Amino acid sequence: MKEIYRGYNDTEVVELGVNIECPHCGREWLADGLTECGETYIINCGDNEWEDGCGKDFKMHFDAN
Repeated sequence: MKEIYRGYNDTEVVELGVNIECPHCGREWLADGLTECGETYIINCGDNEWEDGCGKDFKMHFDAN
């Protein structure tokens, strides 16, 4: 069987995930697509189809510092 090896130099990040915690109810989840630096996102807790949240909106500012 042939083998190949990959290391850190062969790796490229294609998508980031952000850990979100609702400031209203404390529910936590991982969201993708909310990673544009300097952007402020309006998020609804409960917008996730497989988990219930409190349904309240809040703002999240993303900065990669």
